[in-house]
Amino acid sequence: MQKSSFHPFFLFLFLFSLFYFDLYPPTTTAEKFINKEYNTMKFMTFNIRLDLGGEAYASAPPLPIKFQGELPWSVRKWKVGDTVLMWEPDIEPLYHQVMDLDAMLCDEYAWVGAGRGDGQKQGEFTPVFYKKKVLKVEEWQTVWLSEEPDKPGSVGWDAKHPRIATVITFSRLSDGSRFHVYNAHFDHEGPESRKGAAQVILNHAREKKELTILMGDFNSPEADGGYVTLTGGQSYEDNSLWRNIDELNQKTQLKVATMTGSPVRTTEGMTLPTHRVIRPGQILQNLHQHQQEQNVFVDTRYALETVLTNQNARGSTMSGPYGDVNTFTSFGEPNVVAPVRLDYIMMMHHHPDSTTVRRFGVLSNMFDDQLLISDHRPVVAVIDWY
Repeated sequence: MQKSSFHPFFLFLFLFSLFYFDLYPPTTTAEKFINKEYNTMKFMTFNIRLDLGGEAYASAPPLPIKFQGELPWSVRKWKVGDTVLMWEPDIEPLYHQVMDLDAMLCDEYAWVGAGRGDGQKQGEFTPVFYKKKVLKVEEWQTVWLSEEPDKPGSVGWDAKHPRIATVITFSRLSDGSRFHVYNAHFDHEGPESRKGAAQVILNHAREKKELTILMGDFNSPEADGGYVTLTGGQSYEDNSLWRNIDELNQKTQLKVATMTGSPVRTTEGMTLPTHRVIRPGQILQNLHQHQQEQNVFVDTRYALETVLTNQNARGSTMSGPYGDVNTFTSFGEPNVVAPVRLDYIMMMHHHPDSTTVRRFGVLSNMFDDQLLISDHRPVVAVIDWY
């Protein structure tokens, strides 16, 4: 098999689906949700560093006394596989790395994808792994992120390498409903290519009708042209825990007052159980925001339903995004800009009344043994819709 001189990454998407009914009693704000069957899926994107140790499947070098920096794939792959099985997650490696993961995960998962060099096995992959007892692939294709999206191996704008997106239409085996997934890796050197790649994906995704999920390593911080193009330059409110801790504590106190029937003291003074905070114009603001989001992607980190934004009381909500903000850590190499946020899960063709980001988090890529399983952290989002 031809080896590549570049450093591909392994972007891993797993989809997990379960179904449940709304168990909450009808309320004025939630009547439309009662008796709806919500379909919950867990999406993960995980940029897995390439194999620098050759193509041997089973061999591994002697383990060092202390784990430090980048270790060969033959050492790292086992914890990568365990991370996938533990969290149920999206992937992008050279072909033999795909085969390694396929061997570890094939009891539950199948995958689709192709190499960016020739549309078959040459070069970096952006494959998508999925639960084969839950989902069916209706169709899939490889799109080159260049001025010639249908030309295998084409390099766009100022990119250093060919870049691709794997596009899949899935249907759920339980009910036949469809949704779409894009798994992409943008160029690390060419800023014009990242903007161009984002526009290629936008043009392609706008033709879809059902819920569309985009994920991957875009090599784009939030101020970069790639991210700005995908999201239409929307501004997002910081929904992190520490930014909102006072409001979170106050809302908890209000909930205690409602549950106990006793007044509690908040930052507003003594509050009765019936107290409600009304934000004028919030409904119109939400409507305007939804109209703006129709033809661009929404970053699920900021779309997360939290304790402060939860309106429908369909279950427990998070205080804010889980874990870290930054997704690229590096292996500690000198002159590498890290940590920084480069990996994303986004969505399009969703409606706030029927689509909810229930969970969002950035997981660890290193544990007590100090083994870095990749130079990126896994990103997870749980989304439900009907």
